[in-house]
Amino acid sequence: MSQQYKNIKTAENVFTIIEKIEQLDQPTCSELTAHVGLSASSVYNYLRTLEEWGYVIRNDGRYRLTLKFLQKGRAVRNSYPIMHAATEPIDVLSKVIDEYISVFVKEGVHAVMIHEANSHHAVHVPPPFLGEPFHLGKVPQGKVILAQMPESDRREILSGNGLDSETTERLETELEDIRERGLAVDEGQSHENIWAVAAPVKVGDEIYGSLLISTVLHRLDERRANRELPNLLVQTVKEVEHRLSRYDFDDLYSNW
Repeated sequence: MSQQYKNIKTAENVFTIIEKIEQLDQPTCSELTAHVGLSASSVYNYLRTLEEWGYVIRNDGRYRLTLKFLQKGRAVRNSYPIMHAATEPIDVLSKVIDEYISVFVKEGVHAVMIHEANSHHAVHVPPPFLGEPFHLGKVPQGKVILAQMPESDRREILSGNGLDSETTERLETELEDIRERGLAVDEGQSHENIWAVAAPVKVGDEIYGSLLISTVLHRLDERRANRELPNLLVQTVKEVEHRLSRYDFDDLYSNW
């Protein structure tokens, strides 16, 4: 049974204002007031507080978020071991294969992108920005993580996905195939005209995340899709796993 909680309205207002500042692109206090359902004086007080804490900056009466969010986001991203282990290998592979590669970690029921590498010819899978969450059961980078999870945890995630029993059963069969193969291939199912192959990064029983190579379908021939890119991805995953197995992360984090 999930624990009951009481929603804290003040905290909800803070996050609503932060998100609206991002969405409205440097709004004035009046513009924010029209979108958040609070009085102008309340919005102003929230803005001044956020400004004092360094999360908002005011310029000519307009407000924008500060780079303090980047500082906090970077710290969170660097707390994931795979970020340290995968950055160099995927940057190198991206240049070799001339394709877009990204790193994902599990956060709740989502696979979230924490790093991307692409050459000037690579195609971004929309939306092309870090921190984008994808449900584990809906995309290859999530399915390879889901397939490696303990059965009880996997079923809990699937049961909360709003899928009917038939769809859940098909997904379970797909996850079993992914588990046996060690890869998930997506030929335009998640994003039209986008081909992708994903592999889990795992050391022992611990799942650190997944790597994804993606490109447009028309750039691929059968050999590249069936052999070359999957094989190179597997080799890169092995390198990342090797790094994860030998890193002293306590010492590594002290240098970031």
